[in-house]
Amino acid sequence: MPRALLPALIALCLLTACATSTPLLPQPMPAQQLPSECLMACPALPALTTADEVAGVIWTFDVIDAAGACRRMHDTCRAAANN
Repeated sequence: MPRALLPALIALCLLTACATSTPLLPQPMPAQQLPSECLMACPALPALTTADEVAGVIWTFDVIDAAGACRRMHDTCRAAANN
């Protein structure tokens, strides 16, 4: 009888190794409602329409404003995702 016990224990260990078990950590909850900034695309960059120097300076400031708006949206979205 003792000789049959060892193969039975080995078989039991091999068979239960693939058995399903309850997870140790709780399952993740569905994603929270993301802020609207995460669902919106960044504003389109304005196109430079003329070669005028004044228009170029104004265009540069418009591009900087658009990039700043995109960065603020991105930061808001990241902050919401980290909470």
